[in-house]
Amino acid sequence: MLNLSELLQTGLSAEVKKTVDLEDTIGNASPYLNQYLSTSACAALAVQAAMAVTGNLLPEGYISVGRRIDLEHEIPAMLGTTVTVKAVLREVRGNRLVFDVTGTDALGTIFRGVNERVVVNRFGLDEKAEERAQQLKELKERL
Repeated sequence: MLNLSELLQTGLSAEVKKTVDLEDTIGNASPYLNQYLSTSACAALAVQAAMAVTGNLLPEGYISVGRRIDLEHEIPAMLGTTVTVKAVLREVRGNRLVFDVTGTDALGTIFRGVNERVVVNRFGLDEKAEERAQQLKELKERL
């Protein structure tokens, strides 16, 4: 069994920087919002930052997958704004990792949240996904 507490310490952090471009506005439900960083892009950046914390620290064959994300998008960021997203590992609980994530620009916080991730064996993940796909296929054939 993988003991993450031996590999990871709370307080580990990573940052990603991104200048908001048109692709980052996709997901806004209104054309009036197409000049702003979307909440879905904030979530993607939060995940990217959290994964960067552990990316090179997990053993071969292990990855972290998303379990939960809780995000509060506090203020708009327009096209062209540079956003820095920082993830800090707050807790290691078995195979679960909890990250505090903050997105800022030069004036302060844009969004903040929590990203909980689970460390799994990549091959086991593939097996479970294939098994589920097979079950769905069989269910569909019966209907």
